[in-house]
Amino acid sequence: MKQLFEEIQEESEFIIFYKDSDVDLEKKVSVKAERFSVERILRKAFEGTDLTYEISDRQIVIIPDQTEASEQVQEVIQQPGLKTISGVVKDDVGLGLPGVSVAVKGTARGTSTDVNGEFSMQAAVGDTLIFSFIGKTPVEQVVGDRNIFDIALYDDDTQLEEVQVVAFGRQKKTSVISSIETVRPADLKQPASNLTSALAGKIPGIISYQTTGEPGNDNAQFFVRGVTTFGYKTNPLILIDGFEASPDDLARMEPDNIESFSILKDASATVLYGARGANGIIIVETKSGREGPAKINIRLETHIATPTQMNELLDGVDYMRLYNEARISRNPLLGAYYSEQKIQSTIDGVDPMIYPNIDWYDELFEKSTINKKANFNVSGGGQVATYYVAGTVENENGLLKVAPENNFNNNISINRVQLRNNVIFKLTPTTRLDTRLQGRFERYNGPATGAGDIFRQVMNSNPVDFPAVYEADEKHAFADHILFGNTFVTGNLKANPYAEMVRGYEDRNESSITAMATLSQDLDFITEGLKLQAKASVNTWSQYRSTRSYSPFYYDLENYNQITGEYTLFALNPTGGQAFLGDVNPGRDASAHYYYEGRLNWDRKFGLHSVGLMTVGMFEEYLLTSGNSRSIYETLPERNMGNSGRLTYDFDNRYFFEFAYGYNGSEKFSGDRRFGFFPSFGGGWLVSNESFWAPMENIINTLKLKATWGKVGNDAIAERQDRFFYLSDIARGGGGYRWGNTFMNEYGGYRINRYANPDITWEVSTKMNLGIELTFLDDALKIQGDVFKDIRDQIYLQRQNFPSSAGLEASISGNVGKVESMGFEGSIDYQYISQDNWWMTGRANFTFATNEYVQLDERDYADEYLKRQGHPINQWWGLIAERLFVDEAEIANSPKQDFGTYQAGDIKYKDVNGDGVVNANDEVPLGLPTVPEIQYGFGLSGGFKDFDLSFFFQGNARVSMFINPGTGDDGIAPFAGRRNALTIIAEDYWSETNPDVHAFWPRLSVDPLQNNTRTSIIVVVT
Repeated sequence: MKQLFEEIQEESEFIIFYKDSDVDLEKKVSVKAERFSVERILRKAFEGTDLTYEISDRQIVIIPDQTEASEQVQEVIQQPGLKTISGVVKDDVGLGLPGVSVAVKGTARGTSTDVNGEFSMQAAVGDTLIFSFIGKTPVEQVVGDRNIFDIALYDDDTQLEEVQVVAFGRQKKTSVISSIETVRPADLKQPASNLTSALAGKIPGIISYQTTGEPGNDNAQFFVRGVTTFGYKTNPLILIDGFEASPDDLARMEPDNIESFSILKDASATVLYGARGANGIIIVETKSGREGPAKINIRLETHIATPTQMNELLDGVDYMRLYNEARISRNPLLGAYYSEQKIQSTIDGVDPMIYPNIDWYDELFEKSTINKKANFNVSGGGQVATYYVAGTVENENGLLKVAPENNFNNNISINRVQLRNNVIFKLTPTTRLDTRLQGRFERYNGPATGAGDIFRQVMNSNPVDFPAVYEADEKHAFADHILFGNTFVTGNLKANPYAEMVRGYEDRNESSITAMATLSQDLDFITEGLKLQAKASVNTWSQYRSTRSYSPFYYDLENYNQITGEYTLFALNPTGGQAFLGDVNPGRDASAHYYYEGRLNWDRKFGLHSVGLMTVGMFEEYLLTSGNSRSIYETLPERNMGNSGRLTYDFDNRYFFEFAYGYNGSEKFSGDRRFGFFPSFGGGWLVSNESFWAPMENIINTLKLKATWGKVGNDAIAERQDRFFYLSDIARGGGGYRWGNTFMNEYGGYRINRYANPDITWEVSTKMNLGIELTFLDDALKIQGDVFKDIRDQIYLQRQNFPSSAGLEASISGNVGKVESMGFEGSIDYQYISQDNWWMTGRANFTFATNEYVQLDERDYADEYLKRQGHPINQWWGLIAERLFVDEAEIANSPKQDFGTYQAGDIKYKDVNGDGVVNANDEVPLGLPTVPEIQYGFGLSGGFKDFDLSFFFQGNARVSMFINPGTGDDGIAPFAGRRNALTIIAEDYWSETNPDVHAFWPRLSVDPLQNNTRTSIIVVVT
């Protein structure tokens, strides 16, 4: 009987009161309580006893049947020597919490809070009040002199995780044997507009990093348990309310609207999603309303965004001196390019039109920007329907300065509106209709030239060749256009970053609308525990953009009178410029996604045996409706269908078994390869529920062991336009033919772009996982860890070791690749809440994931070290730079380097194969992969009443960053095309006066030097 009362209080909002003398708490009762009302459960339990009950609001009073209920209730609840106390109970954000149980410890006295979180009751001095609520950590307070209490309840992770989100549903946490990690939405809140940037270090099993902060283009890269394939698709499947979403949809999610955020990692967790789940799954469930009055939350944010760090470049004076040195270093006969008079005038700050010294970054970019966001949500409902309505208005800005010469905004400015409407209708006591509407509407304004390209131009400009804009000379005093500075370098106009920034703008409107409807029906009238669910979802996405720009007029200095200070300009492109914005250059993209699902669940308990069965059928279709593509393969609808199922069994909450499968079909393949069957198996043992564990229970509260194995398919093995592998691709345009005596009859030929290959099939992932879960200190401390392995085979790739003597016109591809990934992950969570209104939580996690090529169809290299097999996917290859050459004598006595001319002070490479020549055959694997193999994070949060303080650190390791030593836009080779130099080069380079063979940079040069721009170990930072 005691256990029954506890279950009722745990699973409902009722509080039960009784006298110990009236109730036999040890009495055995057998009640099938699932899906029955509390009244029906109590009536069943009290059959054959002298007990009855009375319900008042959320209070249940148990009394003997033969007495008057009203008298017994008063006797139970009222006692002499009591005083009236009152107060309010709030949640972690300071809002009143209705339905909280307030009970006097060791007695039957108690009450519950009203809709505003307020309560009033009788208690005596010295009584201990217990405040409890489902999903919150209970708080105890001793009654003293004060009569008014202000109580705060915080989330109790141990209770919130009693039910775990799994594929196509939920399971009791104790019965879950899959590798699934759930993170609290509160842990994802941070002062940023992109949710993906909050994943790094927060979730074990996630490898994440961010490479750009450009507004609207700042999504982080993230992988579940690292990169497990070198195929087309490497990122995880994202599901929001059970419907596939894009990384942009996830990035713009508001943490305030998230009910749960889970990562599914092993085969047992992902196999049910068949063709979509091989790379792991992220499942996000949004909030729903609860019965009660309207509850309103509003959050206003203002963020100040600033670059973390900026590369340091030389100023004009140092640049000119170093450029002259570089020019003379290679050929002393050339002499200096910049005169001493120009250098000294620049030092003296003479007319900046003649002697400019421009910091292009400061000229174009602000130091910081301000972003604003407002988020609100309203939730509530009644017995017929519940609702959750949310909206977000956001303004995000870039760092570009707005040109005063223009009447348009050339800076990045994004205005984003998001709306969400989740309404659940209770059509009958057993029928529920869940409707969810979500819309994201985005208005983007930015420069006609991309911000990334503008930044590259800043890095490729120098401070002294020309000003951003010339002040008009006498000849151009009435010019109707801006006089942008420029000059010719190697016969071409050099880029003026300022002109590119202000020459036009792009206006873009983007919308994404998702509608979902889920109809759920209990089928208990057929058999207990049977449920049927049908879902239909649709998403439409569209983007319309228009770009308007003008062609700048560029000018250079023709002559300058040093006495009068007057100068004359001449036009570099007098007929190529345009002073006004041109016509609109339009663009559009659109797509649609339709998804249909039918699901049947049956969950039943037979004594100590619990059984669960689930089967789901699904069909989805992707449409590309932009009209921009002419490819028939790309524009045809993309379709998948399949059936998945799961069987779960547990005995006495100790031993667990699970079997799941996915039987999925893809239109990409043909014949018997079109459908694939992918099974998984798992088992678990909750050791701490064994009777022999009782002596250890106070030390290790929970000990759970689990293991899973399974296969998961992936049909996303190539881009959309490359699907239908069983069809050939033949087009006009090949070599023609001439016929006749005079060969004047000509007919066009055909070319083969791809050969038909009906043997192309699924990429298959075989996943294995071993896990352990432990809790200590009354479940306050949690430790869990997993060891995993993923064997990905049948990876689709272009075959390299195919003889040209076969006479084939197009390359041959096949399912011939194989990769092995492995690693381990773990997390530690701690939570403590005192009785004195202070609390502390801590979290640390660690992930290690590595991979290697096991099978590749690569060239038959003479040297084994040239083969990619046995190395990580994201491994770079390059030369081994031993040091810099000492002198010409060393060059003459060293192996020949097959990369153009070189001399003392240039890079000396190792002849790895010893053939006397250094070339591409001497390239070896360098450093570590470019995707981190280790991700970690740790942090603490603490608070007292309404004040809290938190910190969190995250980082990654076992990763290499490669500096591009080239002369291209992304390289750092100084003076190429008369661009500037980084200060790190100016501070440590080889020269005749500093012949350091281990300097950071070799001998300077103003011309591209192939020998010094090879990828090598000298430019690897680990």
